[in-house]
Amino acid sequence: MFTAKYKIAFSDTDPGGIVFFANIFKIAHIGYELFFENMNLERNYFMNDEYVVPIVNAHADFISPMKFGEEVDCNVVVSNIGNTSFTLNYNIYKGNTLKAKVKTTHVVVNKKDFKKTAILDELLKELKKNFEK
Repeated sequence: MFTAKYKIAFSDTDPGGIVFFANIFKIAHIGYELFFENMNLERNYFMNDEYVVPIVNAHADFISPMKFGEEVDCNVVVSNIGNTSFTLNYNIYKGNTLKAKVKTTHVVVNKKDFKKTAILDELLKELKKNFEK
């Protein structure tokens, strides 16, 4: 499991003072970016000539409100690995209190023709290191 810390900004909140629903995906995406930055990959995951990895499905469950100024932990784990895709789960906590759960599914596609392609061996190896059911 990888953990990214995040402080809820005023711009993350709605007029009611809690995290605006769409911004939960921003918080999860920051965790996603840091998760991959900390992997041992030869190629830059986000900037390479071979492949891109778009999100094809995203889901969020809100458990408890998050408010401006709160510091939260975004725990990232790999929950599924296929031939061309993988799924990440993000559990967002403040202390021991679960605040939200996010799930994203990513598909690896060839950058030249945007067709699905097998997950590269080096990426597959790193995903397996972080796999949890």
